[in-house]
Amino acid sequence: MTAVTHADAATDRVPVSSHDHAGAAPPRPRTLGVAASASLLVGGAIASVWFWVPLGILVIAVSSIPSVIGFLLAGVVFIYLIRGVDHVERVRSEAVFGMGIPVPPRALSHYTGFQRWAHQLWLDLSSARFWKTVAHHYLRMAYDALVTGLAFALTVFAFLAPAAAIAIGHSDPEAGLSFLPTPLAWLLALVALAAAAALVAFAPTLDAMIDRWLLPPSSTAELQHQVTALADARQGAVTSAQTERHRIERDLHDSVQPRLVSLAMTIGLAQTKLDSDLPAAKALIAEAHDDAKNALVELRNVVRGIAPTILSDRGLDAALSSVVQRSANSGVPTTLSVHLPHRLPDEVEACAYFVVAEALTNVSRHSGASHAAVTVRLDESANQLHVSVFDDGRGGARIVGDDGDMDATGLRGLDERVRAARGTFSVSSPVTGPTIVTAVLPCGS
Repeated sequence: MTAVTHADAATDRVPVSSHDHAGAAPPRPRTLGVAASASLLVGGAIASVWFWVPLGILVIAVSSIPSVIGFLLAGVVFIYLIRGVDHVERVRSEAVFGMGIPVPPRALSHYTGFQRWAHQLWLDLSSARFWKTVAHHYLRMAYDALVTGLAFALTVFAFLAPAAAIAIGHSDPEAGLSFLPTPLAWLLALVALAAAAALVAFAPTLDAMIDRWLLPPSSTAELQHQVTALADARQGAVTSAQTERHRIERDLHDSVQPRLVSLAMTIGLAQTKLDSDLPAAKALIAEAHDDAKNALVELRNVVRGIAPTILSDRGLDAALSSVVQRSANSGVPTTLSVHLPHRLPDEVEACAYFVVAEALTNVSRHSGASHAAVTVRLDESANQLHVSVFDDGRGGARIVGDDGDMDATGLRGLDERVRAARGTFSVSSPVTGPTIVTAVLPCGS
């Protein structure tokens, strides 16, 4: 596959929430129940040990400031640890409470290589999302540990108080417990058990409130993400239109125009021989007729690259079948898997069509693949179309940000087109292959 030139804006173009699509009612949280209580108790038990691990790493990082290497190593470990904590906390919250909390946008570095890795660490460390995760994690751990410890203490008291009263009463019947008679001890035990059960049953409500308070993105961050995403989509649309215009100009100049010039010259020669050499004139007219037919074929190819008729008439499935058939005829056997319960918006179908068509063109021209596979499926829960093109040929496609790489024009144009549709585009292509081109397209608001 060809190399890819891409200098993306430092914003994650993932939709804010996979649960927020048209007509979707907000999910009802499950703040009470066995799962919520179990989550609280397990969290409290784990907190007794885990509470000190991230905190200890942070203290080591701060105390190692004079030793730059120690500070950097501890800082990197702490950042990766909080990244993992953020993922685990969101999975836990969704599994236990089912509130569908949107994921805050994450700033992404636009650099490459080691510089990208280092810059990404700094972007994560300096983001509000990172420190909200830290605050959420420790607040939840402290709350869960407090509730679990209190429930455990009440349970222990419920079992020990009557036992102690009975034991002392049997050893000295006349003494008993002057401050805690046996009947009162049993009553307090029942109260303690009821209090522990009520605490474990209803305390997860505040746990869910903590999740709802600290896990979602702030309104400012979400607005900034939307503004950045719209600006990025606008830039992608402008660049995509300019790239498409240059492609049309090139196709017309390199294919159709020479055919028409040749056709005009041939007809001119035929006119000069009509009176003097009729057989030669007939031969030239026949040649001009062939040139006219070839020009029409090339003109149809140009038009098909702009707006394929089969796509608007018969839909994406039929259009992709045609593209796959052309790929197979070019020498690369290609399989197609399509799951589309219904027609999609025209702009989504057009974008998906051009992603597959251009990717398969690159496969036939550059990869030397023996097989390719196209997968298109609609994720109705997230209202997103997933498009993937796989080939088992040579790899080496990369996102390098080199504007001088003209071989990257095809995939770069696809990236711009997908960005204009507010989707995401990626290329996975190790040097030894295989290559996977992936696009995720939102299917409307």
